[in-house]
Amino acid sequence: MLDTVRPSLFGFFAGTNPTPPAHLGTRYDTSGNFLTEPGNTVVSHLVSGSPSEAAVLAVREKMLAMPDADRLAFTPVSSLHMTLFQGIIEYRRRLPYWPQDVPLDTSIDAMTRLYLELLSTSR
Repeated sequence: MLDTVRPSLFGFFAGTNPTPPAHLGTRYDTSGNFLTEPGNTVVSHLVSGSPSEAAVLAVREKMLAMPDADRLAFTPVSSLHMTLFQGIIEYRRRLPYWPQDVPLDTSIDAMTRLYLELLSTSR
Protein backbone atom coordinates (compact mmCIF):
# COMPACT_ATOMS: atom_id res chain seq x y z
CA MET A 1 0.00 0.00 0.00
CA LEU A 2 2.81 2.47 0.76
CA ASP A 3 3.80 2.53 -2.91
CA THR A 4 0.39 4.10 -3.74
CA VAL A 5 0.59 6.81 -1.07
CA ARG A 6 2.11 10.24 -1.52
CA PRO A 7 5.50 10.45 0.26
CA SER A 8 4.27 13.57 2.11
CA LEU A 9 1.80 11.36 3.99
CA PHE A 10 4.31 8.74 5.22
CA GLY A 11 4.81 10.60 8.50
CA PHE A 12 1.20 9.93 9.45
CA PHE A 13 1.49 6.12 9.31
CA ALA A 14 2.33 4.24 12.51
CA GLY A 15 4.72 2.03 10.55
CA THR A 16 6.81 4.96 9.36
CA ASN A 17 6.39 7.30 12.34
CA PRO A 18 6.76 5.70 15.78
CA THR A 19 6.09 8.93 17.71
CA PRO A 20 2.63 9.40 19.23
CA PRO A 21 0.28 11.93 17.61
CA ALA A 22 0.91 15.54 18.67
CA HIS A 23 -2.45 16.04 20.43
CA LEU A 24 -2.68 12.65 22.15
CA GLY A 25 -3.34 13.29 25.83
CA THR A 26 -4.38 16.93 25.37
CA ARG A 27 -7.06 16.95 22.65
CA TYR A 28 -8.07 13.25 22.79
CA ASP A 29 -7.17 10.08 24.69
CA THR A 30 -5.94 6.70 23.44
CA SER A 31 -9.55 5.57 22.93
CA GLY A 32 -10.29 8.53 20.65
CA ASN A 33 -12.42 10.35 23.20
CA PHE A 34 -12.11 14.10 22.97
CA LEU A 35 -10.87 15.84 26.11
CA THR A 36 -11.63 19.27 27.53
CA GLU A 37 -9.19 21.75 26.00
CA PRO A 38 -9.17 24.96 28.07
CA GLY A 39 -8.82 28.17 26.14
CA ASN A 40 -10.85 30.63 24.15
CA THR A 41 -11.74 30.74 20.50
CA VAL A 42 -14.69 31.83 18.38
CA VAL A 43 -16.36 29.17 16.27
CA SER A 44 -19.36 28.87 13.99
CA HIS A 45 -21.27 25.61 14.07
CA LEU A 46 -22.81 24.15 10.93
CA VAL A 47 -26.31 25.37 10.12
CA SER A 48 -28.68 22.45 10.53
CA GLY A 49 -30.15 21.35 7.19
CA SER A 50 -27.84 23.59 5.14
CA PRO A 51 -25.96 22.51 1.98
CA SER A 52 -22.66 23.04 3.81
CA GLU A 53 -23.74 20.72 6.62
CA ALA A 54 -24.77 18.08 4.07
CA ALA A 55 -21.41 18.34 2.29
CA VAL A 56 -19.39 18.05 5.52
CA LEU A 57 -21.49 15.11 6.74
CA ALA A 58 -21.09 13.34 3.38
CA VAL A 59 -17.30 13.68 3.56
CA ARG A 60 -17.36 12.51 7.18
CA GLU A 61 -19.34 9.40 6.17
CA LYS A 62 -16.85 8.62 3.39
CA MET A 63 -13.97 8.97 5.84
CA LEU A 64 -15.72 6.71 8.36
CA ALA A 65 -16.04 4.07 5.62
CA MET A 66 -12.31 4.07 4.81
CA PRO A 67 -10.15 1.09 5.77
CA ASP A 68 -8.61 1.64 9.21
CA ALA A 69 -11.01 4.50 9.98
CA ASP A 70 -11.34 2.95 13.44
CA ARG A 71 -7.78 4.17 14.07
CA LEU A 72 -8.86 7.80 13.66
CA ALA A 73 -10.59 10.07 16.18
CA PHE A 74 -13.65 11.71 14.66
CA THR A 75 -15.18 14.83 16.14
CA PRO A 76 -18.81 14.21 17.12
CA VAL A 77 -21.32 15.63 14.62
CA SER A 78 -22.59 18.00 17.32
CA SER A 79 -19.10 19.54 17.51
CA LEU A 80 -18.44 20.08 13.81
CA HIS A 81 -17.54 23.72 13.33
CA MET A 82 -15.34 26.27 11.60
CA THR A 83 -12.91 28.33 13.67
CA LEU A 84 -13.47 32.04 13.02
CA PHE A 85 -10.93 33.34 15.52
CA GLN A 86 -8.28 31.19 17.16
CA GLY A 87 -7.64 32.57 20.59
CA ILE A 88 -5.34 30.73 22.96
CA ILE A 89 -5.27 27.16 24.18
CA GLU A 90 -3.88 26.15 27.57
CA TYR A 91 -1.63 23.52 26.05
CA ARG A 92 -0.06 25.97 23.57
CA ARG A 93 1.58 28.42 25.94
CA ARG A 94 4.37 29.23 23.51
CA LEU A 95 4.99 31.34 20.44
CA PRO A 96 3.53 31.60 17.84
CA TYR A 97 0.33 30.37 19.54
CA TRP A 98 0.46 32.97 22.32
CA PRO A 99 0.60 36.75 21.87
CA GLN A 100 4.23 37.79 22.15
CA ASP A 101 3.37 40.88 24.21
CA VAL A 102 1.43 38.93 26.89
CA PRO A 103 3.22 36.91 29.63
CA LEU A 104 2.95 33.15 29.15
CA ASP A 105 1.61 32.71 32.70
CA THR A 106 -1.46 34.90 32.05
CA SER A 107 -4.62 33.02 33.05
CA ILE A 108 -7.19 31.89 30.49
CA ASP A 109 -9.80 34.15 32.15
CA ALA A 110 -7.48 37.17 31.90
CA MET A 111 -6.77 36.36 28.25
CA THR A 112 -10.51 36.11 27.55
CA ARG A 113 -11.06 39.54 29.13
CA LEU A 114 -8.17 40.96 27.06
CA TYR A 115 -9.56 39.52 23.82
CA LEU A 116 -13.08 40.77 24.61
CA GLU A 117 -11.67 44.24 25.25
CA LEU A 118 -9.62 44.22 22.04
CA LEU A 119 -12.47 42.86 19.94
CA SER A 120 -14.99 45.36 21.33
CA THR A 121 -12.72 48.36 20.59
CA SER A 122 -11.85 47.24 17.05
CA ARG A 123 -15.33 47.83 15.62
